[in-house]
Amino acid sequence: MNPTRDSRILVINVGSSSLKWSVTQLPAGIVLAKAEAAIGKGEVGPLVDSISESGIDAIGHRVVHGGEQFRAATRIDETMLSALEALSPLAPLHNPPALEGIRAARARWPGVPQVAVFDTAFHLEMPAHASTYAVPETWRAAGVRRYGFHGTSHKYVMEHVAATLGVAASGLRIISCHLGNGASICAIENGHSVDTSMGMTPLEGLVMGTRSGDIDPGIVAHVHRTLGLGIDEIEHALYHGSGLAGLSGLGKDAREIEAAAAKGVAQAQLALEVYAYRARKYIGAYAAAMGGVDVLAFTGGIGENSAAMRARICVRLEFLGIRLDPQANERLKLEGFELAAIHEESAATGVFVTQAREQWMIAQETARLLETEKLHG
Repeated sequence: MNPTRDSRILVINVGSSSLKWSVTQLPAGIVLAKAEAAIGKGEVGPLVDSISESGIDAIGHRVVHGGEQFRAATRIDETMLSALEALSPLAPLHNPPALEGIRAARARWPGVPQVAVFDTAFHLEMPAHASTYAVPETWRAAGVRRYGFHGTSHKYVMEHVAATLGVAASGLRIISCHLGNGASICAIENGHSVDTSMGMTPLEGLVMGTRSGDIDPGIVAHVHRTLGLGIDEIEHALYHGSGLAGLSGLGKDAREIEAAAAKGVAQAQLALEVYAYRARKYIGAYAAAMGGVDVLAFTGGIGENSAAMRARICVRLEFLGIRLDPQANERLKLEGFELAAIHEESAATGVFVTQAREQWMIAQETARLLETEKLHG
């Protein structure tokens, strides 16, 4: 398959609670069809079977965790699936449904090339000092390390920023903020991820919609001893009962929380302050890790749509050359996939906003791999 000719790429993105799919025509990047549905136990296969698209040239699958083995987009076959199955303990909420989707798609479209694109792949070149936890060697030998996620989104931001500014990614220091129900920040230096806020699981790092982000690990033992909670209950609470929802008591929708905060609801105000403060700390830390920053980029549902949150996060970052243009920030309405500037013209550091394009990026990665195989086959 040649990505310079028209090709139709089906992208299947199976998460822990939803299935998204889209068909993208390349190289134009036109989305021909897309849909999303909530999933329950045993529903992934039937939903994949219900996708009626035909004439598909290839299928790309989003897989959250590729461990240390899968460092790039990978052609799917039975040997690869066996290796991927063994990684399920690293992402028990995400990888098993993704595998179910892959197997259903292989049965639904036999003979169509299928490719796995991993959230973790972009981060696997992080230096050891960023990826290593200070835990016993036996734990590290069992796979305990920082992997990072949202890699497809952060890689897209890097490529989009570099292409729009006309500067090679190898000459930029970018801090990419993917802020949505799941949220992470990535430090990108010279075209590579050098650190990211999520760790071994998508639980570490920023405050998220229902996930806690960073906590003192001692809290787990404390609530077990004092509240009598088991490991499964604690894990469920940290993933599904924490974050903006746990702080505000109003659910995970940032728009509802911002509306309540504007009315003076103290819990809502605190939730937003904690969210912004955590993000600001990471931005400062990553600027220090890279010796400065050239571009700060926002993407994801909150990053794209909440001018108030972008402003909260950027408060007190003037020492990094970050100065928002309040009017540009407030009036921003993305019309497509442009890279929109919201910084003052004289600011030393560019601040931009762009739509997340994970489905499109997965289609691109799928096409790139298959073309590379063709050239070297």
